[in-house]
Amino acid sequence: MKIVVADPIVLHLRYHKLLESMGELKVYNTWPSSDDELVERVKDASIVIVGRYGFPARAFEEAENLRMVAVWQTGYDHVDLDAATKKGIVVSNVPGYAFDAVAEFVFAQALNLLRRLHEADRSLREGEFEWRDYICRAYRGNQLMGKTIGVIGAGNIGKRVIEIARGFKMEVLACTAHPDPEKEKQLGVRFTDMDTLLTRSDIVTLHVPLTPSTEKMIGAEELMKMKRTSILINTARGEVVDEAALLSALRGGHIAAAGLDVFEDEPLPSNSPLLGQSNVLLTPHIAFLSEESLAECTSVTMDNIRLFLQGSPQNVVNPDVLQKNQRP
Repeated sequence: MKIVVADPIVLHLRYHKLLESMGELKVYNTWPSSDDELVERVKDASIVIVGRYGFPARAFEEAENLRMVAVWQTGYDHVDLDAATKKGIVVSNVPGYAFDAVAEFVFAQALNLLRRLHEADRSLREGEFEWRDYICRAYRGNQLMGKTIGVIGAGNIGKRVIEIARGFKMEVLACTAHPDPEKEKQLGVRFTDMDTLLTRSDIVTLHVPLTPSTEKMIGAEELMKMKRTSILINTARGEVVDEAALLSALRGGHIAAAGLDVFEDEPLPSNSPLLGQSNVLLTPHIAFLSEESLAECTSVTMDNIRLFLQGSPQNVVNPDVLQKNQRP
């Protein structure tokens, strides 16, 4: 059996040895330059681990020995599930591994924007040191304590954001597509409607999956409802926010700032007008990126493969294939 790691992932030595004990292992530490190169890498594989590059229909068609694709992350929209299911190939993912990392990152963005840390760092490097002027506005910021945070999406990450916000003594508003009195009790919040959340929150943070119902859920109309002093933070998916509308709101002073870790187009184009906005904190899709979360992601991926080989697959994102494979 041949196992192929098709694009770069974090694979510590113990997991490398574990995969070698399962079969012939080939690890690629560079991204494929094209789908042609990806197909060449995986065409003889029985099991493929993929990170961010993805797995198109053509790769499923040409990998004749393929039995399983293990996605080394939570999102799997870059894998053609229809093609996988058609060929009877199991696709697994890591449904939750960076809850704490992403939730903490939200507050890293919020604190940076509120306390203007990136501006202070840049000014200091340029030779300015103005803190002694008590009326100085250059570094004057705001505290989290007493502010209202609006959490859109109350899944695992949203719940952790709410817990952390309590530690900062913030007021919390939450909005979810699936309100549940038991979850309200558990989190100590009362779910509210989107309009109330947008109009009352000082910080709005997004924690929803990308679906037809959430695509561009934050557009011009929603942004106009927010406070002029408010901050929008997006660590979910870029397409959840209408970037053109956001840019207009930022330029027009309809909201104060934004912290964006995800974008409609990734990598962020070099000519993106967001790059010229001083009131936007931009990071390259790294909210999940901690040593601890990456180690957990690899561990779950290894479990997915091990259990698949034992005949008890877990975290399968195309469950129809299991019934198909059981048919006589």
